[in-house]
Amino acid sequence: MTLAAKTPRFRLADILAPVQGPAIPALRAIVRTLLNRRAAYRVSELPDHLLKDIGLKRDDVHEALHADWREDPTFKMALAAARRRRIGPDRD
Repeated sequence: MTLAAKTPRFRLADILAPVQGPAIPALRAIVRTLLNRRAAYRVSELPDHLLKDIGLKRDDVHEALHADWREDPTFKMALAAARRRRIGPDRD
């Protein structure tokens, strides 16, 4: 016997299994974007030297997080890092 009871884990797919139609892909995209926004907030807590290691600046993270809620901030940060790699280290 354990002291703490296990909390049941619900999967979105199990909850939405009876629902069919075009709403499911849209809902999945919204959930994925919100989860990626949470990950982007975690990236925003990194110090500047670690952001530089992954090819980002604080402004890139700030700009990505202040975009529309329907836009994926991690995609915007990946684009910013890729753009910076093409420019090269002498242009930072």
